[in-house]
Amino acid sequence: MAITFRQLDAFRAVMLAGTVVGAAKMLGVSQPAISRLISDLEQDIGYNLFEREGRRVSPTGEAKLLFEEVRRALIGLGQIRDAAIEIGRLRYSRLRLVTVPSLASTVVVDLIERFSRDNGETFVSLEVQSSDSALEWVVSEQCDLGIAAAKMESPSIASRTIHVGASVCILPLGHRLAEAEIIRPEMLEGESFVSFRPDALYRREVDTIFLNAGVTRNLIYEARTTDAVCSLVAAGLGVSLVGPLAIARRGDSPEHRNIVARPFTPTPPVTVSLLWSTNHSMSASAKEFLRTVEQHFELQPS
Repeated sequence: MAITFRQLDAFRAVMLAGTVVGAAKMLGVSQPAISRLISDLEQDIGYNLFEREGRRVSPTGEAKLLFEEVRRALIGLGQIRDAAIEIGRLRYSRLRLVTVPSLASTVVVDLIERFSRDNGETFVSLEVQSSDSALEWVVSEQCDLGIAAAKMESPSIASRTIHVGASVCILPLGHRLAEAEIIRPEMLEGESFVSFRPDALYRREVDTIFLNAGVTRNLIYEARTTDAVCSLVAAGLGVSLVGPLAIARRGDSPEHRNIVARPFTPTPPVTVSLLWSTNHSMSASAKEFLRTVEQHFELQPS
């Protein structure tokens, strides 16, 4: 049994119009075409759907039961058709992003806000994952684009470097090192230090710098997001290292008014990249977001 949507559409039209002639006018086809579709449908399912009385047709009990199922199915098909049209017009598009905690509440917010100015009808979903998990999301195509503090060299991932900068040391207002021109690891010996969570790639890079310098910090605070790290530092609970974008974005926020940012050396370099899977082509909304990123960071179009 190979029932087609054309047969079901003809069946629905006859049920609604009450005659084959009316169904033909409703669908804009010939009366013989409707009769043939109904006849083929009845042959496929093995029983009659209508009793013929001249030009009028009366639905059988089986037809009435089938009609409810067909009605629901065709409504769903119509929704799919409408969605396909809207996707083509970028009016029903969606953009799935994944990023890391250190960027989630900083530069990514700016990028989404700028993207939405010209793509206000695009549904945007933002997922926040650890560095390793974010890369897995990109490779497994659970998202359209990833934004991470990493420069990738993988055949499965394409990347566009969108920002390269130096980390800074953030300290509470009034800290003994607040006026230092440059802060070095040994200057933070024994300091209470606010770290990112252990699953963050940036955390590993920072820990390596202090380990190589033989400097011991008091590691009793950690947080997942840049905003949370800055807030803990602003509360006087310790010092930390963050990427430059964290300071540039929210310079007027209360937590940033209560911290001081100083250059740090040797600095963990921060390379922010836009990532996507090489296993499929970019969607229209992903291409629009790439253009937004290039405009935001004043990059040459790719």
